[in-house]
Amino acid sequence: MVYHYVVTRIVRSVWDKINAGDTTAAGRMAAPDVKFTVVGDTAIGGSWTGPEALRDWLTAFAQRFTTLRIQVEDVAVSGWPWRTRVAARLVVDGELTGGGHYHNNATQWMTLRWGRLTEDWVLEDTKAVDAGLGVAVVER
Repeated sequence: MVYHYVVTRIVRSVWDKINAGDTTAAGRMAAPDVKFTVVGDTAIGGSWTGPEALRDWLTAFAQRFTTLRIQVEDVAVSGWPWRTRVAARLVVDGELTGGGHYHNNATQWMTLRWGRLTEDWVLEDTKAVDAGLGVAVVER
């Protein structure tokens, strides 16, 4: 379906922009009441609401790295423009600002409504998060 292909291209494009340092890319497509959750009681876990919170989280996450690459391995899309569900399989890889290497796998589940991100739910391997990033909680 052409619509699903377009959504897949948009998801990949947003991650490409984030990889290029544009941590505002996801927030620009977010609805004003977007709900963003990173699962787990980890240094990066929590729930937030609003495009600014999404941007702030991405910025804080990226600042932990001297180099960061989030590779989109696969994208699955279902539904229609009024309720589109998207699943992405990601590989997160980079050099940490404090030294060391971080590598993790993540799954991202999103809901779009008329092209606007309304829900974003991310699950990374929590043991890898704690081992790589420590247990200090990100400012909320």
